[in-house]
Amino acid sequence: MTGEVEVRVIQLACSSPPEGYERWSLRFLEKHVVLTNTIPDLDHSTIGRILQKRNFALT
Repeated sequence: MTGEVEVRVIQLACSSPPEGYERWSLRFLEKHVVLTNTIPDLDHSTIGRILQKRNFALT
């Protein structure tokens, strides 16, 4: 896992969720990462570890 990938995941988690959604969840982020060509496919537990490592909490 490179720092660049971590930064992109955190940027995505900090962004506004798509219209019709109130907030991001780990599984929703996982599904969105698959649609993003700039981030390799990651499962929700890996995304959670990235966010936890940086003390980032989904709210």
